[in-house]
Amino acid sequence: MRDILSLPRFSRLRTLVLALGALLASATLPALANPPDGAPSLGFPVDCHINLDCSVQKYFDHDPGPGAKDFMCGDLVNDKHTGIDIRIPSYVDMRRGVKVLAAAPGVVWRIRDGIEDINVRKVGAEVVDEYGLGNVVVIDHGNGWRSFYGHMLKGSLTVKEGDHVVAGQQVGLIGLSGLTEFPHVHFMIMHNKTPIDPFTGTAMTDPLTCGDTAHALWNPETLTAMAYTPTGPLIAGFSTEQPDSEAASNGTYDQAQYPKTASTLFFWANYFGMEAGDRQVLRIMGPDGKVIANFDQKAEKGRILMFRYVGVKAPTGGFPPGTYRAEFQLLRGDSGNDKIVAAMARTVEVQ
Repeated sequence: MRDILSLPRFSRLRTLVLALGALLASATLPALANPPDGAPSLGFPVDCHINLDCSVQKYFDHDPGPGAKDFMCGDLVNDKHTGIDIRIPSYVDMRRGVKVLAAAPGVVWRIRDGIEDINVRKVGAEVVDEYGLGNVVVIDHGNGWRSFYGHMLKGSLTVKEGDHVVAGQQVGLIGLSGLTEFPHVHFMIMHNKTPIDPFTGTAMTDPLTCGDTAHALWNPETLTAMAYTPTGPLIAGFSTEQPDSEAASNGTYDQAQYPKTASTLFFWANYFGMEAGDRQVLRIMGPDGKVIANFDQKAEKGRILMFRYVGVKAPTGGFPPGTYRAEFQLLRGDSGNDKIVAAMARTVEVQ
């Protein structure tokens, strides 16, 4: 991997819906017990409510080989991912401004600002590869420990090199700069140039006991709040054209009503942590309560991030006016004994 400590070469209660599915899937983690000697005690680095208006999209990779597994031996991780991605649901939330916070006291060691906020899929990885972490702040906590806060919003950094910061102090805003496809902060801890998982206090090459947080760097309150959530909802809504995930994240479809003359009506949902065998269910119900569009299908393979939609053509004479309701459910388990692990519901007026 590149020398990530060389600054020019850094590599890499909007959706307060039915999040109960995600919360029910969470595992309760034990309190902090015995962190590594000299390690900082970390607080949550984002000003948001975990599993309500933000979520952990990706964890630290503990598989030193070509595969990938997170600290719970789950699949919310990419190969060689050495940080924690804390995301917000959409670009709309990003434009509102979500604060990134210093996880522990220290001295600002390096910063970089001025990188544009843009989805890497639009420009290609080669364009931003040299600035993988985008706009970033690095804080030195002493004893060889440093924390990194990447992908922040251009122009949002509130500290400069040499500043002394306290835990919980704002250092910037969540953005979309560098190698990223969704608005988040890439939070990373390094000890003497070795990436460390804050959930386990261990490196990628260290032995892993699934779910063992006895040496976590998170403080007890943060560790409890960040209970592992393998699956959850992000955003959902209606549109009168075939929906696109980028447009959905930008709020393009955020309308309270649509005309009865629309030729089609779609319902879309964005969610994370889908596993192979999960049932994806999306339905649209008309003003009379009858189902007018239905999608019910098992996933052939797992996906960290998923965008799915269902649609219906207008009947002769147009859509009957009234309130249309749509719902999304992701179900997991044996047939006939499925458990809802993520769900969202929306309504729209047709006039």
